[in-house]
Amino acid sequence: MSLLEQIKDKKEFRKLSEDLISRVLVKVSEKYDVTDKKDQKKIVKETRARLRDLYSAFRMRNFSKKEKYLEEMKDWEDKEICKKILQVHLSTRERAEYYDDVYMKIRKYVDFKSVLDLGCGLNVFSMPWMGRVDYYGIDVNQEDVDFCNSYLEKFGLRGAIRWGDVLSFDNHLKSEVCFMFKVLEGFESLERGFTEKLFEKISSPYIVASFATRSLGGGKSISEKRLKWFEKIVEGKVLEKFKLADEVYFIVKR
Repeated sequence: MSLLEQIKDKKEFRKLSEDLISRVLVKVSEKYDVTDKKDQKKIVKETRARLRDLYSAFRMRNFSKKEKYLEEMKDWEDKEICKKILQVHLSTRERAEYYDDVYMKIRKYVDFKSVLDLGCGLNVFSMPWMGRVDYYGIDVNQEDVDFCNSYLEKFGLRGAIRWGDVLSFDNHLKSEVCFMFKVLEGFESLERGFTEKLFEKISSPYIVASFATRSLGGGKSISEKRLKWFEKIVEGKVLEKFKLADEVYFIVKR
């Protein structure tokens, strides 16, 4: 069994994009002897740990309830049920109380009717606050992609979510705005220069990127000084930088 197969042998990783798993696996393997059996075990263990940091850690204990909530939904604008779904994923849970403010800020600069959401997770369920738009997204977990697409299909909403690693696509669909909510740091830690490569593949005239200001689950505060690398990339292009709850946002005009 290959190292990739060993990692995917664990249920929580079976639906993850193999491109993402391979990207993490290659990075972890750099410091080990891949021909050594003991090192192979360490590689598998560490790769799984990194994948949990990137994805699995965001799933709340009640994550499986999302299907039941969607079945109960009678209208795409049902904020009460959408909020329940958003709260089963830690990233959107932390943003659930502030979506009105987030989208109001963005619409000051671009009255968008189409969105490309990279590393979207369950963010499509914020559409009742966002407004009815053509929604396109990419996420690394097939199960989440299928679930989000079932929401779009159920209510005849325009758009689709694709499964895969964002850098595995040669180019991305053009939209009026591209969201990158709390995804760039994780990928940048795997591949230095990831953000600049990604920007080259995006044709959307506006980008909204966000970063956590507190560790996972609302733990210790994280200094925004660490974001100097990103601020250098978007220097002179930031229309507004604002903070809501434990997240700092950059609205960027290309």
